[in-house]
Amino acid sequence: MKILLGGAQDIGKRKDQQDAFYISTPAFGHTVQADRDLLVVCDGIGGASFGKEAAQIACEALKSFLLTEDEIYDVPEALLQAARYANNEVVSFMIRRGVRTVGGTTLAAAVIKNDMIYWISVGDSHIYLLSDTGLKQLNEDHLYANALDTAVKEGKIDKAFADKHPRRDSISSFIGIWELKEISSGKTRLVPGTSVVLCTDGLYKTLNENEIIDAYDPDPQKWSNELIKATLEKDVAYQDNVTIAIATAKE
Repeated sequence: MKILLGGAQDIGKRKDQQDAFYISTPAFGHTVQADRDLLVVCDGIGGASFGKEAAQIACEALKSFLLTEDEIYDVPEALLQAARYANNEVVSFMIRRGVRTVGGTTLAAAVIKNDMIYWISVGDSHIYLLSDTGLKQLNEDHLYANALDTAVKEGKIDKAFADKHPRRDSISSFIGIWELKEISSGKTRLVPGTSVVLCTDGLYKTLNENEIIDAYDPDPQKWSNELIKATLEKDVAYQDNVTIAIATAKE
């Protein structure tokens, strides 16, 4: 089985590009032959300058942690340690810069080894699996809405209060938080014809799942480009940065 990789990003209608991504291809300077592929997508938060730098730091941290070793025997554990390493790197940067505001970056990363994909995420960037049964989100969004809805179920707060809470759509976990507790991770088997899509919210808040599927191309680079095109054609006011990284399994 062969793995094809592709990705793209666009600044949208924002002044700054606060997303960062990495794909283990020559286009990203990856020339070392390894037994695994890596995709990383980060969406910086907390202000234009700091968010951009946090995303770049986290992306570089995942790359250096997961691609420098000749062999990784326990990929899920390596991903977990890589996320914690990225968090420490961003927190250290924040301390050195004297940043007092809350900030950091989301993280979505996937390692493909043999016929398995191992993934990890923090925040609200998405990881999808496209198969013959459709498009399925693999990871969980880390939003304050989750805690609010749980509190409603437990009878601690009123539903109307939870629905209108000003922080409902804010992320509850991110790379750069002092103590990283909420992490989503998992693994799934890849078969020929399936694809894994990592993206920032600039994509899925503009295109629904059917529209993501409609843009499909068996070449992940062409599919990424089509997704950017479809997003921009929506002409959404204040369109966010959009970043996509895709891996497709072929015979």
